[in-house]
Amino acid sequence: MLPIKYQVVGEEDYAFVITINHDGEFSVSSGTYTSDRPRGGKLSSEQEDEIIAALHVLGIPEEHNMPEGAADAFKAQLTIGEGSDAVVYPFWEGALEEDSKLLKLVRLLEKL
Repeated sequence: MLPIKYQVVGEEDYAFVITINHDGEFSVSSGTYTSDRPRGGKLSSEQEDEIIAALHVLGIPEEHNMPEGAADAFKAQLTIGEGSDAVVYPFWEGALEEDSKLLKLVRLLEKL
């Protein structure tokens, strides 16, 4: 499994972070920095297969720049891999409405 990190940062200290390591162990941190304790676990083989398939379908993500005049409230970043081999993909959450492949991957991650 490729390591994955999905992160959303928004207004009023809101942060949502999901990380998955090589072994399929994940952690989810959500809410504000002062609420909602982090949780974690290990992906089932079905979850791992679904995420790997969604990564293959996504391929190299298209660039989704924030449109001029859009609220700067929710920025997201998807990191696939680690170290010098990592692909870092920043985008704004509105891009999920435009890119069904990216949306599928993000929704699978958010189910954790």
